Amino acid sequence: MSGSPDDPFSIMEIAVTGVYYPENAKAWWTDELITREQAIASLTINVAKQMFLENERGSISNGKYADFLLVNKDVLSCPVTEIHTAKPAATYFEGKKVFSM
Repeated sequence: MSGSPDDPFSIMEIAVTGVYYPENAKAWWTDELITREQAIASLTINVAKQMFLENERGSISNGKYADFLLVNKDVLSCPVTEIHTAKPAATYFEGKKVFSM
């Protein structure tokens, strides 16, 4: 894990596996685990909803800002214990590339 509390890929892996300390590999709260798709929604559209910005941000559709990132691996199909190793390959803000590896 990256150790950063704001790393979305580490957060996603914890939400899906229940494992915070990979060296221990003991899952916590296994009855509350969510799917990868639910984790992505929690980190995107659901955050926008909490901020009352769901009509502008949080998903890609006509009329919304084109804020998104491209990832160096498919977090929906990679081994679940490798989600935390995903890194942004490019970041777009309002449709314009603002970061690229």
